[in-house]
Parts: sequence; structure tokens; C-alpha cells
Amino acid sequence: MLKSATGLSTRLRRSVRRPVAGFSLLELLVVIVILGIFVGATVLSLASLRAGPPAETEAQRLNALLDLVAEEALIQGRDFGLEFFEDGYRFLSWDPDSGLWSVIEDEAALRRRTLPDGLRLALAVEGREVVIGTAEERRGQAQDELLPHVGVFSSGEFTPFELFLVTDFIANAWLLRTRVHGEVEVVAPEDAK
Repeated sequence: MLKSATGLSTRLRRSVRRPVAGFSLLELLVVIVILGIFVGATVLSLASLRAGPPAETEAQRLNALLDLVAEEALIQGRDFGLEFFEDGYRFLSWDPDSGLWSVIEDEAALRRRTLPDGLRLALAVEGREVVIGTAEERRGQAQDELLPHVGVFSSGEFTPFELFLVTDFIANAWLLRTRVHGEVEVVAPEDAK
């Protein structure tokens, strides 16, 4: 054994492994999901407090929900979809194991929404007008018949669409549409002209 002038060994001691301080990827993802849920709930509650025309309120609410779903799709690596009715909409989730879409019923923020009286939806997907029926027509639908009108992919992107929230005339409708990078924008009737 080697000894130094002090009488101590000059051999390097084996270091004892100490736990590394920090966060795992899983812990970070859980925190991001929780923050996303809180932000989504806050945005939705603030949007509902704001007094404005029903079409504007619904356009802002749907935009916030689409942001939330796009974030959830990106974090979870799942595809989501939206099925529209003349008087509302609901969110669907893709199950790769069964190869089927299912209605999301267990998440309060993504529950089925019904529009206020006097407000209806008109939809164009990839530049083509889509005829959307009523919720009653689709009520007895089997799970293998469920198909969304708009997809929200795990990349965070959307199927290109234009959704009009119409009160009286289509010219006075609020518009939600996808932009080049997959973002959704809300356009007021006076800005669309």
C-alpha cells in the first residue's frame, strides 16, 4: 500500500454512488399534463365568464377546447377527433388496439356540447362543404360507425377545416379555421369580409 508523507494512502477511494438529484422524464410529463389541464380549465372558465354574443362565446370556447385537445394529443401520443352536429359537437378518441373511434365521456372538459338556441354549425373540410345531421340522427350509432369530421392528430395538427357558427346569415357567422402550421384561428364576422 502506498503511503504519502502524511501517512495516508494515496490510492483513490471508490466513490459511493449517490442518488442523482433531478426529475425523471415521467415526472416532467405528469407535471406538464396537470398544468395543461389547469390551463385548459382556466381558459374555459374565463371564456364562459365573458359576456358577448353567443356565437363569439362559443367560438372562443371551441378554440380553447381545440388547443387543449391538440396539447393532449401531443403529450399522450393519441389521435382525437371531433364529430359535429347542427346544434353541437362531441370529442372522439382513437383506440389503435380495436381500430375504432369511441366517444369521450369520462373527461369533463371534453364532454358533449350543445349550442345555445338560435346558433347552428356549418362545416367545410378540406374545402368541401360537409352535411352534418342532428344529434338525434346519430344517437343510435354503433361504435364501428363512429367517424369524426375533423381529426386532431398526435402531432398536434388538425384536418384542414372551416367551421361557421351561424346565427342568422352565413355572412354574420364567426369562423374557426386551421392555419398553415396546424393552428386554429378565430375570425370575427367583420374581419372575414
